[in-house]
Amino acid sequence: MDATTSGQANRIFVSYAHLDDELLNQAVEHFTSDLGSFYAATTGGQLEIFFDRDSIGWGSDWRKRIDSELRGASIFMPIITMQYFNRPACREELNAFYGSAKLLGAGFLVLPIVILGAGAISADHPLPEVRLIESIQFENLEDAFLSGRGTKEWRTALSRIANKLVKIIAEAEEKMSEPPLNPVEGDGAEADEDFDLFEHLEQLNSIGDRIPAEMNRAEEDLTNWFAVVQAEMQQFTATSPGVMRARSIAMAQAVREPSVKLQESASQLASSVTDADALMRSMVGQLSGVKTKEASGLAKSLIASVTDGSTDLRELSAGLVEVLGMLKTMEVLSVPLRKSIKPGRIGFAKIQDVVNTLEGWSGINID
Repeated sequence: MDATTSGQANRIFVSYAHLDDELLNQAVEHFTSDLGSFYAATTGGQLEIFFDRDSIGWGSDWRKRIDSELRGASIFMPIITMQYFNRPACREELNAFYGSAKLLGAGFLVLPIVILGAGAISADHPLPEVRLIESIQFENLEDAFLSGRGTKEWRTALSRIANKLVKIIAEAEEKMSEPPLNPVEGDGAEADEDFDLFEHLEQLNSIGDRIPAEMNRAEEDLTNWFAVVQAEMQQFTATSPGVMRARSIAMAQAVREPSVKLQESASQLASSVTDADALMRSMVGQLSGVKTKEASGLAKSLIASVTDGSTDLRELSAGLVEVLGMLKTMEVLSVPLRKSIKPGRIGFAKIQDVVNTLEGWSGINID
């Protein structure tokens, strides 16, 4: 019998906002199903496609598994519309996968597919995740999704993505197939020859040195923004439309600068925490894999050193959720106010992302 590659499979982790699939009548599921068929026809191999962290069986340890998945040439495929960036879990998945892939020198394993909103993806967008998608050269499949399943545009797009997957997987296998030169003795564990503990530790220490100051600044900016917004809201009363319009313009002027400051400080903090997260989890994974008492102790010390002194922003950010909800009515009535509040909303979203990441550090399993 002739040998074939039909038994070989590559994994794709698909992340998307489920509202988009409902909007497009399960088009995301149709796309991934057809992509698997096109890939099989092109290569004779198989694609194992997983949707969201639960379907892959990762549970609460999904972040811990990212490094090993990427080393096996698994591909992260975010299916993008602008709604994707409103979903905290989507932002978290994108940042976690890309951070780990970049650390491995394998950023090409993140393949964004934009199905709507490609015109809004730009290098100067206020959201860092949008800028990230632009920087890694996303695939624009708007025409294919709007044309619908089975059309020429649909088939052409699938063929293009299938061929791109072939190139990505080949590049990953070339990069990651070399065996370690210096395996570590003990329980069959091997150290990654490209993994430099001290280099990573130095990078992590550098980030760790600046995180407390960045966190204090973000907390101060969030507190100040909250105080200004709350004070301005208290001056609103049910009166004539003209008076309310004038009041909204005055509020827009008052909150503009605090909003911009919050966006800047929160985005910087989120970037540092994301980088630290990728470094720490990679280091912990390598140290845990050695299976020695010394390595386990070092890994635990590493987590403690990074999380020590971190400020818990959960209570502060939780208090803002109700206020932001109350702001929606005012923002609808006033374009200037809506524009002034927007940077603050972005900053608040980044604070929430930071809180979720920091809380995840306490649950890292060393054993």
